[in-house]
Amino acid sequence: PDIYSQEDANKAYSSYTVKKLYAFLSGYTLTRDPGAKWEYSNVGMALLAHVITLKAKADYESLVVERICRPLKMDSTRITLTDELKSRVAKGHDRSGHPLANQDFLAMSGASALRSTANDLLKYVSANAGLTQSSLTPLMEKTQRPRHSAPPKHRTTAMDWYDHGMDDGTKPLGHGGQTVGYNAFVGFDREKHRGVVVLFNQQTAGGLQADSVGWLLLEGTRLTPQTAAVLLAGNQAEIVGIGAELNFDGPTHALKITKVFPNSPAAQAGLSVGLVVQKVNDVPTSGKSMTECLGLIRGKAGTTVRLELVSLERKTTNTVELIRQKYTTLK
Repeated sequence: PDIYSQEDANKAYSSYTVKKLYAFLSGYTLTRDPGAKWEYSNVGMALLAHVITLKAKADYESLVVERICRPLKMDSTRITLTDELKSRVAKGHDRSGHPLANQDFLAMSGASALRSTANDLLKYVSANAGLTQSSLTPLMEKTQRPRHSAPPKHRTTAMDWYDHGMDDGTKPLGHGGQTVGYNAFVGFDREKHRGVVVLFNQQTAGGLQADSVGWLLLEGTRLTPQTAAVLLAGNQAEIVGIGAELNFDGPTHALKITKVFPNSPAAQAGLSVGLVVQKVNDVPTSGKSMTECLGLIRGKAGTTVRLELVSLERKTTNTVELIRQKYTTLK
């Protein structure tokens, strides 16, 4: 069952003991050879943390505080909260905005138990991005080394960062996740000296995900009403636009039409696969993220959008005006 679908689901982790973890491991049969395929696992991260605590003969929180929080002066990052820290906790909410009780984590502490603040996490991000030097710098650099390739969503993964498959030549790294009532993302770009922390005290904030917002900020995208609308649209079957699927060409990073939906404005105007969208309402698409480009193209139904299209085969440029309308992306 979906542990995020009901309020009392926060008991799922709270009752998951080490004994239950051992029972699961002893009865589980691997479906493939170790290392054959990449897949993120909360149980895997929790198990790694548990093994480290056994080796170090210390509990997980003590290790994190002594080895990470103290060197980086992250004084508001803990599992066990003082009264002062409890007074600053942002209440978690479900998708409908109803408050949820905070969770306790037992065997899964290594995957989900830490509570922190934006300022503390920015210290962590700054250290990972090389903006601040610390005794942890050599170890942090090791955690950023690629260990597995898993396209298309995660081009490369490290320990436990991933790069999201950027096509602009940069190599930002990030990690996002959620527990009951909360949604978070941290990321950084060592080449551009940029770091981002996004925290929601709701599982999805009006349909937005913290990692979607975080990756856009790492790309340097400005958050506008248009980009927010694109993020909120997500995978909806019916959207307002021109009815064309777009993607960046790998070698040139040109914005190309890769599919035209039937009975859409694009189909009615005779647009075809392979055309390059060079400008939208006189704004160049070059250097912009996909979300920014979609934000320019989409809008209110019945309004006009002007595209400057280039045919690479015919080496011609043409300007077309389309009326935005609702259309379905379903076949």
